[in-house]
Amino acid sequence: MATVAENLQTAIANVASKLATESANPQPSYSLDGKSFSWNEYRESLVRQLEALQKAVNAVSPYIVQTKMVL
Repeated sequence: MATVAENLQTAIANVASKLATESANPQPSYSLDGKSFSWNEYRESLVRQLEALQKAVNAVSPYIVQTKMVL
């Protein structure tokens, strides 16, 4: 069974792949039959998702706290 960190890394890889694909083949925003789709908003949402996932990875990762003693 995958750990939380492994699941987060997989999610990051998936979102990064979508973002790379969209960046390599950008699409124009459009409206059709009264419905509109904004590729810019889609890209922005992928970036926000990537940032949130990275913050989650940082939260579950081990860390070291260094302190200095002043005499």
